[in-house]
Amino acid sequence: MNTLDRYFATRIFATLLKTVLAFVFLYTLIDLVTTRQTAIEKYDVPWATVFAYYVYHVPAFVIKFQTIALALLIATLFVLGKAAQDMEITALLSGGVSLSRVARVPVLIALILSVGVFVFENTLGTKIAQRAEQIDAEYFRRATNDGGRGPSWTRLGEESWTCHILRFNRQALTGTDVFIHAFNDAGMEEIRANRIYWDPDTSHWMLEDGRWARIRRDPDLKDETRITQIVAPFDEPPEMLFALETDPETKSAWALYSDLKNAEAMGVPTTRARVDFHTKFSRPALCFVIVWLAIPFALRIRRSGIFLSFGLSIALGLAYITLYVIAIGLGNIGLLPPLVAAWLANGVFLLTGITLFRRMNT
Repeated sequence: MNTLDRYFATRIFATLLKTVLAFVFLYTLIDLVTTRQTAIEKYDVPWATVFAYYVYHVPAFVIKFQTIALALLIATLFVLGKAAQDMEITALLSGGVSLSRVARVPVLIALILSVGVFVFENTLGTKIAQRAEQIDAEYFRRATNDGGRGPSWTRLGEESWTCHILRFNRQALTGTDVFIHAFNDAGMEEIRANRIYWDPDTSHWMLEDGRWARIRRDPDLKDETRITQIVAPFDEPPEMLFALETDPETKSAWALYSDLKNAEAMGVPTTRARVDFHTKFSRPALCFVIVWLAIPFALRIRRSGIFLSFGLSIALGLAYITLYVIAIGLGNIGLLPPLVAAWLANGVFLLTGITLFRRMNT
């Protein structure tokens, strides 16, 4: 890096850091006052735990909600906009420095941030998110789930059982009104039970109060056994069966992909999870995408200065978030392919940014 590179890199990094810290401070203050204060008072949460809660939640706020990308957008607009306003860009262009050369540093910073965010989010970030989830569940979400709509699974166990549970409590891992069946060469086996629960001591699903019927192809042959308590005929653990119901931030992209494959094998709907999987890649890439919009807008700033930079940052951020939310929503309900839903906003913004950059008059 030469003097020009260090000049722009230092200013962009300094502004980026200040902007991220400002966003983190505002997020912490607003969340504490509007969301966590009631739980803190109600459950008498220690302040040390509150501090730990925000320490573990800050990475998710910075990455998941695209704070770092928005901060980079603001930093690029401010630094290059100020350089354009002070005629520094004009002087560089007049001295034979190309526009691509001027843009090299912010683009390189954006690329480094994109790669860094992806690596962090899929390594240390998952452990931080898991700890944040534990603190949140233990101190701020103490209400229990009294039994919501139950799950359905297919191809369980060696005999490919299908299991339907009418109502299920995911915290207690117990459900009611259970119907399990499987087909084989001899006919059909059908299990109906009033209750199912996971026994952590034996690592088995247990069935209580029901019957097990073996229906043969000959209508005169039928064997039925009363159930008091038995081990269920499948042994898939809860962490496998409910893998897609956990926060995708708590697992890496490859772990989420493995869960997707297992869920598909069990007949669990995976549309939303597939969108989450592709988002693992598209979200870090926004840093690289957004800088291509920031550069041409920044270099057009002359007399308006800081207020126009801030206004452009907000406008571009809102435009991206709006398109991103719409695309993800359409992907979650199956109206867009998961890959398209995750990358649509990035693609539109990248194409727009590169087009504006190439059309700049140097």
